[in-house]
Amino acid sequence: MNDKTDKFIEHPLEELFDIEPGTTLVSRPSTEISLIEHDDYDEKDKEIEEQFEQIYQKAIDAFEVQSDIVDTVEGKYAARNAEVAATMLQAALAAVNGKKDIKQAKDKIKAKNGSDGGNNKAGTTNIIIDRNDLLKEILGINSPKDVSEKPPIEGEKE
Repeated sequence: MNDKTDKFIEHPLEELFDIEPGTTLVSRPSTEISLIEHDDYDEKDKEIEEQFEQIYQKAIDAFEVQSDIVDTVEGKYAARNAEVAATMLQAALAAVNGKKDIKQAKDKIKAKNGSDGGNNKAGTTNIIIDRNDLLKEILGINSPKDVSEKPPIEGEKE
């Protein structure tokens, strides 16, 4: 992921020093990505994925343009261009978060329905029992006390 892309740009100082225009070489991190096809996606999922990908790619491209401008403008304008570039990264991040939210929602639905289409019904039962009584029950020594019976209270007549 540490791939870098070298790019020739026109720099204002090339004209000042009488250098051939477009010969300044700048190095940028590579932003090429590829989509992974997934079997669970239908046509609408693919369309949404492509739209998020277009937004992401346009934001990254705009970020690169702004980053190139930061290298070539006067110092007093560089900070504003860097701020705009950061805004473009926020747009790219929002697109990625949108894709993440969709995936989480799909995974939650899939887990809720189970892998067999919703026939997986698991229930839980809470049991409140003393450890010793549980061990006796497991070993078959005696059955646990009936909890519907109240223990006698001292001084109370039956």
